[in-house]
Amino acid sequence: MIVATELFRGAAPYYAKHTIPYPDDLFRSLVRICRPAEHSRALDLGAGTGQIGIPLARSVGEVICVDPSEEMVEEGRRAADVQGIDNVGFFVSRSEDLDELSRLFDIATIAGSFHWMDRGAVLAKLAGMVKPDGCVAIFDRDRDRSEPGEWSKAMWSDIKEFWGGSFPAGPGATRPLLTMTNREVLSASPFSEITELRHYYEHHWSLDDLIGYLYSTSKGASGTLGARREEFTIRIRQLLLSYSPSGFFSEQGHVTTLIGFRP
Repeated sequence: MIVATELFRGAAPYYAKHTIPYPDDLFRSLVRICRPAEHSRALDLGAGTGQIGIPLARSVGEVICVDPSEEMVEEGRRAADVQGIDNVGFFVSRSEDLDELSRLFDIATIAGSFHWMDRGAVLAKLAGMVKPDGCVAIFDRDRDRSEPGEWSKAMWSDIKEFWGGSFPAGPGATRPLLTMTNREVLSASPFSEITELRHYYEHHWSLDDLIGYLYSTSKGASGTLGARREEFTIRIRQLLLSYSPSGFFSEQGHVTTLIGFRP
């Protein structure tokens, strides 16, 4: 079993500051297709520090953000307060363990954390928590290109080598082997009528921002690195500077959104 609280220990402040935000037009498209109203309720699973839940809260009546990491939840509450968003609540729980609530949701969202979950079990649970005419939206980010050179591919390859050929998964755990795509999992769920969206983005990094982003991930969080944090930082800095001595980088990519409805 993946122990997310251990994998991401110490990551929350970096996650809130350095994770690439989702494109604004993604939320406009989501609202256009799912048609939430001012009184609608949304549930965001694996919410992190609110990268989906907080922007979505501007278009619905209430958002409940759920994450297994207490550190992420506390950082999310702080971010909502800073932005003056008062219709979003944060709760600590694994998605698989979430109790069904007395009131149903109009929309449920899951971003990059979906691959850490028992995806089929979570979608089956959502069938009892989302209204009959409601929807489930799953977001997945892909990096298409990086400049200067393919620094991004080189960075992730070097991090994998740093960890001995496979990325960390937590104490006594292994990373889940995904034999089905998100689309296949969603197609096999009650939410099998699928609309697919794609939104493109370009993001610019400084070296310090990029290192901060790595500290927000399961491959570079302080809880994962432990005593190897300085070794990791020096190694990755040297690699990145070999691609860009000025310390500035860019990446282009896209976010795929799968929106599932009941047939």
